[in-house]
Amino acid sequence: MTETARAAVDAGAPRLWSGFALLVGAGMLVLLLVHPGFDESWENHPAHFWLVLTAASLSVGLGYAVGAAARRRRDARLFLVSLAFVAAAAFLGLHALATPGVLLGKNAGFELATPFGLAVAGVFAAASGLPLRPAAAERVLRWSVPLIVALSALLAGWAAVSLSGVEPLAGELGAEELDGWQITLAAVGVALYATAAFGYFRLYRRRRAPFCSGSHSRSRSWPRRCS
Repeated sequence: MTETARAAVDAGAPRLWSGFALLVGAGMLVLLLVHPGFDESWENHPAHFWLVLTAASLSVGLGYAVGAAARRRRDARLFLVSLAFVAAAAFLGLHALATPGVLLGKNAGFELATPFGLAVAGVFAAASGLPLRPAAAERVLRWSVPLIVALSALLAGWAAVSLSGVEPLAGELGAEELDGWQITLAAVGVALYATAAFGYFRLYRRRRAPFCSGSHSRSRSWPRRCS
């Protein structure tokens, strides 16, 4: 196989897998809409606690590993992406810890941890989609430790309030109040992730090449293309 043919195959493989995943997901959604009875319900609070907490812990660990690699490689964009994954996964873990009937009774922290975490993750995702010229990328990397500390403090604060059973996360929220919070957080998240998507689309249109990891702050040619 020639170098050109091999490059074409390598470039087409991600698109093929992405298309396959999209079709499978859409097919499963259509199947559930046509046959709602396939969507079984299983409610077991201890199982939810351990399954979700385990998945969240593994995801936090992977996100942290990606962030550590990004800092070593001086890749500010990847570092911000890792913070987005850590934030979303860590708040999912806090959602698991607040599972009613395990450590706590019914509480607002259980309902709000996940949407709040997704909104926080959206801030980092939107920032990662910015152009991040070398000077801006270097500033992000200089502030990497304070950003990690700030996110850790936010997580610790939420955990302390949620698990100690104090307001505003104590007790069960009414349907109207819960809907209000979830709709508000969803609107914020949609705006932030739309900003991130637009930023990455703009980067792709400008580069016309797959995204690269690397030393953004040290590169003299920006934006850089993958070889």
